[in-house]
Amino acid sequence: MEQVTLEPTHHDIPDFGDSPLPKPDDDLWLEYGRKMVQDGPAAIRSAATSLMTGLGALQGIYLGILGFAKFIPEDAGLVLKGVYTAPLLLWMVALYLCLQVMMTEAADVNLNAPDELRQHYADWLQAKQGQLQTAFWWLFCGMLGAIGLVVLRLKL
Repeated sequence: MEQVTLEPTHHDIPDFGDSPLPKPDDDLWLEYGRKMVQDGPAAIRSAATSLMTGLGALQGIYLGILGFAKFIPEDAGLVLKGVYTAPLLLWMVALYLCLQVMMTEAADVNLNAPDELRQHYADWLQAKQGQLQTAFWWLFCGMLGAIGLVVLRLKL
């Protein structure tokens, strides 16, 4: 019986295009990327929780200063009294944004469409991160306002 050997042809070898050969640490970075995707929502919600805790402490301290330390001059007009409450209003906006980060949303996606899921995840993550960053800036502006008002009041 005659033995036949098959020589591979150019049709049998898969063409990967111009893809570079994998590096030894590629698996490590792919696993890291998977972990980032899995842990991303929890990390953003955790940051929002921490920001809310800080906001609560700031509001409590500032309200304590306003209420118990006779911080607002008694002869101050209504407008000036309103100015002293401005940091609280800024912090309330920041608190609202943090709550928006924490809220879950009903997702209308096709679970059999990975590209649609990937895009929905990316959009969701970007929106929540944007809300969290905006909340931080509201907190920061409120903090600057509160510090400015304390300094102003101490000079009066």
